Amino acid sequence: MSSPKTGRTSRRFRRMAFLALGAFGAGALNTLQAQDVADEAARTPVTNDELMLWLLIGLMGTVVVLVLWVAVYMLVLLQTALQRMEGPQMTPEGVVIPPKTTWTWLKERLTDAVPVERESAILLDHNYDGIRELDNHLPPWWKWGFYFSIVFAAVYVYLYHVADALPLSDEEYRQEVAVAEAQAKAYQALLASSLDETNVEATADANELEHGATLFKQNCAACHGQAGEGGVGPNLTDVYWLHGGSVGDVFATIKYGIPEKGMISWQSKLTPADIRDVASYILMLQGTDPPNAKEPQGDKYTPQESDEVATQASL
Repeated sequence: MSSPKTGRTSRRFRRMAFLALGAFGAGALNTLQAQDVADEAARTPVTNDELMLWLLIGLMGTVVVLVLWVAVYMLVLLQTALQRMEGPQMTPEGVVIPPKTTWTWLKERLTDAVPVERESAILLDHNYDGIRELDNHLPPWWKWGFYFSIVFAAVYVYLYHVADALPLSDEEYRQEVAVAEAQAKAYQALLASSLDETNVEATADANELEHGATLFKQNCAACHGQAGEGGVGPNLTDVYWLHGGSVGDVFATIKYGIPEKGMISWQSKLTPADIRDVASYILMLQGTDPPNAKEPQGDKYTPQESDEVATQASL
């Protein structure tokens, strides 16, 4: 029969193994959290220094997990070696007791199951057609989960409904919508700043067309007329164009100007989005037939699909 010292040694190693397992789990959780943070950071531009920092955090997390795994494995090997050195444990009757592994000990603690040879101690008097009922206890793991759910519910109610420390679902939704709208505006601003004659498309947005009309009357009407009927500059309401009638052609004409004919370049005074709005407004003037329109000049242009957006907006 094994000595009390042997039992204490075995229990000590069980505790050490479970402490190592807990540390292993914590390390894995921290690694996952670091990965979540890295994923969130990946949605926004990062510098080289930030990228190196996240790589270093990921590498350190991986090393911690590997070290903890090796430590747990070594503890299990050491416990097995000590059990072999101490020899088999025996009951007073001389029956050999199989050595308990860490898994066996954990299973007993979690289930609190009564061995089959001792079931008579918990046998109830109920008898259903020869089927007897055992007075087993609820498994500890189930009771721990139930107690945890009670504590969790109390903390949840306090944080969300009493202290208002965390947002409820509807408030969190509104916050996320606000963030998404801000991101959309930032993205649209980025797109607007990258507009040029090769990728511009006519806008059908009423606010943008109104903005284009305002800019046209401020900067273009002196030469092209308030209604685009023409004056010093050509008529912009017919289908004839001197420098192309697509939205890209009109954008380029406004952006670079026609210096040899007295039209200045507007790219230093208007943003790309401004030029797009003005070009879209000019295309919207097609077919308006204002009074005192100047005679056609240039070549006839057949509108393309990309030019029809602004034209349809005027209908």
